[in-house]
Amino acid sequence: MQPKFTLELSSEAIRLLFDLNGEPCVLGDVSPSSKQLVSEMAALRLLATEISKPPIVTMAVVPRGHVLYETVKLVFDQEVTEAKVIDYICKEAQLDKDGICVDWVVDGSHLHIAAIEKLTLLEAGDFAKQHGFVAAVFTSYVSTDKFPRMPVFLEPNSPKKLRFTMRQEDFRRHQDGE
Repeated sequence: MQPKFTLELSSEAIRLLFDLNGEPCVLGDVSPSSKQLVSEMAALRLLATEISKPPIVTMAVVPRGHVLYETVKLVFDQEVTEAKVIDYICKEAQLDKDGICVDWVVDGSHLHIAAIEKLTLLEAGDFAKQHGFVAAVFTSYVSTDKFPRMPVFLEPNSPKKLRFTMRQEDFRRHQDGE
């Protein structure tokens, strides 16, 4: 199940949203440069605790500029695995295999890849934790010409896989109108 709270992080604003019957409801905004950042974040957390019991589990939205998107034409007999996706993106973008998280979608003959540095996820998770939130999953807003849906990245130290993660099978069913 997807978290009911979303913590949007950017250099312009930090926004807390709540999923109200499938519709995002803005609970409040805070400027990251505010001199009262700690107290303003505490006020957002208090609003969240009036709606839900702690811990306040959130989906953290990182700025789209922190995510690398790549689309690759697939060879039809090629099996897509996380290891192969990581190998490819690290080779192409000269990244460290141990330093990134990836998400991908197979769409017909194309493989769409989203990659982010684990350090970015750790920093976003630490920020959330400092202010009383638990970032269980990370994503970023993206235009569909770069990636067919919002990418899903797990906290780098998390051994669990979330059930709501939409992988290529779910994407195909969605595209087929199921």
